[in-house]
Amino acid sequence: MPGPPEFLRTVLDGASEASCVVLASGAIWHMNGPARRLFQVVDGHGGAPVSTYLSFSTAHAPGQQTLPLSWDQLIDPDAFANNRRAAEGIGMSAGGGRVPLTITVVKVAGLADAPEEMRSGQSSASDTNRRQGGAAYYCLYIQVVTPAVLQMDSLRAEVALLSAKNDEGKNINLGILDASFDALFVIDNCGIIQQVNETSTEVFGWTRAEFIGQNISMIMTSDVAANHDQYLQNYLRTGIKKMIGTQREVTAQRKDKTTFPCVLGLSQARETGLFCGFIRNISSEKAHQSETLAKNLRMEKILDASFDALFVINSRGIIQDVNEKCTTVFGWTREEFIGQNISMIMPEGHAKRHDSYLEAYIRTGFKKMIGKQREVEAKRKDGTCFPCILGLSEVTNNGVRECFVGFIKDVTVQKSLMIAKAEQEASEELLHNILPEHIAHRLKQDPSHIADHYENTTILFADIVGFTDRANRMSPHDVVTMLNDLFGRFDFLVDRYDVNKVKTIGDCYMVTSIPSGDLEHDGCARVCRFALDLMKAVNAFNEDGPLFGHIELRVGIACGPVVAGVVGTKRFLFDMWGDAVNVAARMEQHGLPGKIQVTKEVVDNAGSDFSFDRRGPLTVKGKGVMQTYILTAAKPRHMRRSVHSFWKPSSRPPSARANSDFI
Repeated sequence: MPGPPEFLRTVLDGASEASCVVLASGAIWHMNGPARRLFQVVDGHGGAPVSTYLSFSTAHAPGQQTLPLSWDQLIDPDAFANNRRAAEGIGMSAGGGRVPLTITVVKVAGLADAPEEMRSGQSSASDTNRRQGGAAYYCLYIQVVTPAVLQMDSLRAEVALLSAKNDEGKNINLGILDASFDALFVIDNCGIIQQVNETSTEVFGWTRAEFIGQNISMIMTSDVAANHDQYLQNYLRTGIKKMIGTQREVTAQRKDKTTFPCVLGLSQARETGLFCGFIRNISSEKAHQSETLAKNLRMEKILDASFDALFVINSRGIIQDVNEKCTTVFGWTREEFIGQNISMIMPEGHAKRHDSYLEAYIRTGFKKMIGKQREVEAKRKDGTCFPCILGLSEVTNNGVRECFVGFIKDVTVQKSLMIAKAEQEASEELLHNILPEHIAHRLKQDPSHIADHYENTTILFADIVGFTDRANRMSPHDVVTMLNDLFGRFDFLVDRYDVNKVKTIGDCYMVTSIPSGDLEHDGCARVCRFALDLMKAVNAFNEDGPLFGHIELRVGIACGPVVAGVVGTKRFLFDMWGDAVNVAARMEQHGLPGKIQVTKEVVDNAGSDFSFDRRGPLTVKGKGVMQTYILTAAKPRHMRRSVHSFWKPSSRPPSARANSDFI
């Protein structure tokens, strides 16, 4: 059974659109170059079943569902209209890739079945073919619909096929020509147009009759038209293919003199001597390229405007693009980044694990890093490292992974600030532990000097009875352990009653009512309550820790004017001086074990909220004879005076607020 005419191979191989000729049996008779590239086929001379490279389905129409088609269903005669039909398909390359396609199938009748006007005037060679019994074959015109594939092979365009010839001239099968997606011209060796397809009339505006017999230069701008015939003559004379078998981008001209960019290809059918030219309008492609370029430039500017370093990597960790910040932060140029593994910016230990993170995610879908941020260490070109926040996100398009985008924020400054802030907070906390809060605040504002005079202050001294003898019998560790436990309980009460711990001297514990903020007017009462709970704390200590034996306190309290201030330049101490301080110390020294001895001023300031026992006169060094009292308890709440009562002490004590004079 005879096959298609051999000259079709020449015409197919000169075309840029992926196309092939398939016999009725489904065997591929020939593939052209673009089709071989699409399907990754080395030899396109046929023999393999078409199903090896193509699977078919019905062409999609609105509201209809596409259905798979076998080859026999595809070439069902009832499915053809004017010897052609459209279908969709999936192209399957030898490398395993799958590409969506649109396919136009043109049925070409064998010479025995050809129309009368095609058979008339056939040569003896054609008669031989007819006597052998012609059979139909099919021309498949293939368009890739995936933009990414179109960009990879922009030469998959249109094809011109010549199907037959006769003795008197060149008879072109218009059905095949009109099936092409773009404009096709058949010209002789003088450049005169012999035939055009329907697309040519739509693209250029002339009718088929206006085209036939005219020079092909009619569709060219003047600069190209002037040399076109010369190109053909030089080729016919020398055989040098300057244009034949090649493709180039030129500017074409319509009937209305408007122009458009196109790809021009020219091939020769040696058996007929005719030239087949195809013109693919690339206006939309150019517009798309310009739009894509503008979007890319805009995106580049957006990326470059980012304060963080941004990387675009593929699934193997290879850098596809970076923004300007990356070059500033890391020291490499954009060119040095592109094509390298992202691990180049990581210290050695982390770099070895990075690719495995991506591989594990792609394999399992478990997001260990994707969509998260974490602090890592990054490496510059000069080998120095810095702390950064690393984030990695996945970019998909219609569910298909395209790339990963990583951003890196240098947090060197933030880390330094955090460390400095932590150190400052630790310093302030230490300052607040040794100074009253508002004194510490004043010291930070003016570290030169702080000195104040307070007109009425309550001072308390507490001392462990017989501590010196006890300490001599104890180990140093036990002494410190005992004092730390006991004074820790006292410190808790200091916070509870908002009094000020001035200092400890050996076993002596000193507390004052100043400075005391909003509770300043009630300072004496707070110190008295503190003293009572101090005794309770000692009793609890004796019950909890018999290891150190029974402990008793002597406590003395006095009121009066004092001078207070911060002394020292390296180890600050808030201390106070005055007669009241000395009197409070004497009250403790001359006190009784387990008792709280106070002066008459304390009784007057504390009012009727507390119970006191008169101890009697006491000779005090530097003060002479003083009346002293023992604080025994705080009165129950129902026995206390109300702040709304008209009770007033016989002589109101002066305010405990500090005056504005600095010492």
